[in-house]
Amino acid sequence: CSSLGAEQVDAVALAIYNIEVKKQGLIVGDQTGIGKGRVAAAMIRYGYYNGLKPIFLTEKPNLFSDIYRDLADIGSKDLRPFIINSKSSKTDIKNKNGDTVYEALPKTEQEKIFKKLELPAKFNFVCATYSQFSSPERNFVKPNFLRAISHGNLIIMDESHNAGGKSNTG
Repeated sequence: CSSLGAEQVDAVALAIYNIEVKKQGLIVGDQTGIGKGRVAAAMIRYGYYNGLKPIFLTEKPNLFSDIYRDLADIGSKDLRPFIINSKSSKTDIKNKNGDTVYEALPKTEQEKIFKKLELPAKFNFVCATYSQFSSPERNFVKPNFLRAISHGNLIIMDESHNAGGKSNTG
């Protein structure tokens, strides 16, 4: 109650009901400022505490910090993310003070994980942008990894209306 507003509690309850009872997903289509990020963080927490490795997909890497801050606000700042994006200052996860708390692994370490098609136990959830999977015809490594770890798991798609890329039509 101290971490989620009434609308957020309703959204989380509906999502959990859909997952556990209906074996379906849920689209949260609230307006800006209602707290969709807090709902996404609560679902990452739910997934973790139910033996899953939630996968958080979003449009831009700066949103990794936003989901971390929401996780911190609901008491789950210790959940450790595996960042699929390449290591850079843009993918660093920063706390409210702007301090880096998590960063992507070096490329060689990431590649070892991608090839094993399994998320190591030391990570509690995954963070990635949609762009990491947008060119499977050129590089199958990351899409294959996502496919392998997503089966039977919880996928949280932030800004999903932008997941397909830009339209070429006028």
